[in-house]
Amino acid sequence: MKHVFFSILGIFGMFAVANSQDDSSKKFYLIGNSLTWDTVPSKLDGDVQWHVGCGKSLPFLFENPADPCVKTSTFWPGALKAKQYDFVSVQSHYGSTLEQDAVVISEWMELQSKAIFVIHTGWARSAERGEEWASTEAGGAMKHSLAYIDALIVLLKKNHPARDIRRTWAMDLLAKVAADAEAGKAPISDVAELYRDKIHMNVVTGRYLMHNAMRQALGQPRSVVGFEKIEPKMKLYLDSVLDTLDQNGGSE
Repeated sequence: MKHVFFSILGIFGMFAVANSQDDSSKKFYLIGNSLTWDTVPSKLDGDVQWHVGCGKSLPFLFENPADPCVKTSTFWPGALKAKQYDFVSVQSHYGSTLEQDAVVISEWMELQSKAIFVIHTGWARSAERGEEWASTEAGGAMKHSLAYIDALIVLLKKNHPARDIRRTWAMDLLAKVAADAEAGKAPISDVAELYRDKIHMNVVTGRYLMHNAMRQALGQPRSVVGFEKIEPKMKLYLDSVLDTLDQNGGSE
């Protein structure tokens, strides 16, 4: 009986190792600008590449792939044609329209026919964050609002009804922090404290939040690797904010 028990344990152990190996062998590719870079792609699990052009929209990166500002980038034309990724993250930004974003992302979806696509929402400048977040205008110029992102996903699903399309919920998390800070329920007094300048996240707390928002969208477990200097009280709070993704359906 003891031998049977240990044999079963061995089978479960091999199964766990196999699953771990499967997770680590998954392939991820991220296309965007510095707001994608603020999710710290290099700390993601698995086989990860990226194409990051600073301050650029998706249509610009599509038309001008040769000179991304992050020199560790793997240019998208070669990357997306060389192999099939399990997940591809794309980030809309100022300078595009809803229709332009949908056309460009659809082109990449055709190249990556089996990948799960993740719309990285990015976020607005701290001064305009609340106004953009509250916007109900779905079409027209890109803005960091639920209306815009929801409309983009609707367009993509119309063109690719069988595809799995997700989002990072990054701007939603900032809205949650902003509301908590205003109500005195956060360890900070203003959501702008997560920023290091007008639009980028600071290197510890802000990036911890966005890195784990990206991990959640890519099906990866939460991680503190690279963010070990985060204060325990702040980490506990940000983890509670990240927990709302599962509670409100953000994991879908």
